Amino acid sequence: MKEAKGPCVNFTMARADTEYSGDFYMLGIIHRDERNPAILRAWLEKLRPDVITVEISRYAIDFRRLAGNMYREKLHNMCGNSDPVQCGRSIAAINSFIDMPKEFTIADEYCRRNNIQVYPVDMDLFSLLKLNKIDELTDGKNIMGPLADDAARGESGKILADLYFHKGVAAFRYDEEMAIRDNFMCHRIDILRKRYRGGRFLHIAGWQHLRDPLSLYEAFQPVKIFPYD
Repeated sequence: MKEAKGPCVNFTMARADTEYSGDFYMLGIIHRDERNPAILRAWLEKLRPDVITVEISRYAIDFRRLAGNMYREKLHNMCGNSDPVQCGRSIAAINSFIDMPKEFTIADEYCRRNNIQVYPVDMDLFSLLKLNKIDELTDGKNIMGPLADDAARGESGKILADLYFHKGVAAFRYDEEMAIRDNFMCHRIDILRKRYRGGRFLHIAGWQHLRDPLSLYEAFQPVKIFPYD
């Protein structure tokens, strides 16, 4: 692990060894990064949490479970005579928007194997507003357009994360929405911490939430982990 510099000097970065201090960990991931399944499985085995919370809402989980297959079928029926390469990229991009995030599926698998609980703690409202775009994304006029490209931002996420953690440059905004969501998630986590007193908690969220400029997570004395080289 590299020690965070610049605006990240308040981070306590966990080392990849067998002993970890503290009982609350924040694992900051790059959403939709292809490395996530392996990274998440490895860190779950290292940290061995008793309770996992994930930056996802119950609405987002239910929406994808109930409507995901319908939208995938719609996408695959839409390409028609379009350029198969470009259409394939668009479908892959929008599928990444529809598919259940790996951070939740991997955490859920781990919890089922170990008979512990995983909790979605994000706000339903913002998930509803975001997922309402799916009909626009899967409209025939937009399948090859900028909305499809906007559905997958993995590469830009890698660049911004690298700037922040390795060069100390915060090239992203911590906006009002993130503050509202973090405040909500901290409230949910606080309730769970009181329920599972003494348990080791792992909160999995997008890497931007590790910045926490309002110190909303500080009450938990978090060990913050950015698990990418």
